[in-house]
Amino acid sequence: METMNFFKVFLVSLTFVSAYCSKNPIHFYKFSLQWPRSSCSGGTMKCPNPLPVGIGTSFTIHGLWPQDANDEPVDPYSSTHPCSAQPPPTKVQLLALIKSLYPSLTTNWPDLKNPLVPAANEDFWWKEWSKHGTCSDFPSKPFDYFDSALQIKLQLPASLGLSSGTTQSLQDIFNAISSAVKAKPELACNRNASTNKLQLWEVRLCYERPAPNELVKTIRDCPSSWPAKGPCTSPQDQVTLP
Repeated sequence: METMNFFKVFLVSLTFVSAYCSKNPIHFYKFSLQWPRSSCSGGTMKCPNPLPVGIGTSFTIHGLWPQDANDEPVDPYSSTHPCSAQPPPTKVQLLALIKSLYPSLTTNWPDLKNPLVPAANEDFWWKEWSKHGTCSDFPSKPFDYFDSALQIKLQLPASLGLSSGTTQSLQDIFNAISSAVKAKPELACNRNASTNKLQLWEVRLCYERPAPNELVKTIRDCPSSWPAKGPCTSPQDQVTLP
């Protein structure tokens, strides 16, 4: 009888755990940085012209994305994908929990379309959290999710080994970033809507999944390098950093 009761408890526990397991579990994290001048000149985003001082001359955060073993994004929380025991915070709750990070978020993770409009930045952070944070390792700790991204950004070389206003091969860009961060990045290009020239649009860096109660912090090679997205097709493509 005791053995039977033990197995009943075990099966109930297993069912409970399974209910909150992601259908595509986290394998690593992808930290995406965008070059504002490329994002804003690619023809798909309308930004202030010129960009505010301090925003157009350095990489800004696009997002911190949990990826599965196939390098696909982990699905967000939903009624059909309840990846945590409790629903994630609402937008009001989220913004209250990360309020102390606002100064750093505004500088390092702005909405490039409206970087000086607080509500626009909040919408951008909420969008990234809803899509990528709710089934991360921090579903009930959004402060740690956003702080992970900020700490990563602040510890990286500001230019990632690159110089604004230069044109070089995609391979040379890859090599420069690899040398600067000591890991293989993933690169994405777009085209300048006015000149049609190839531009470096985004740099994605990859990080190991953290231990419990730790932030994302240990860099690793990305499983794929380039082109991640966009018109670059060869390591020898000549790419500008505007």
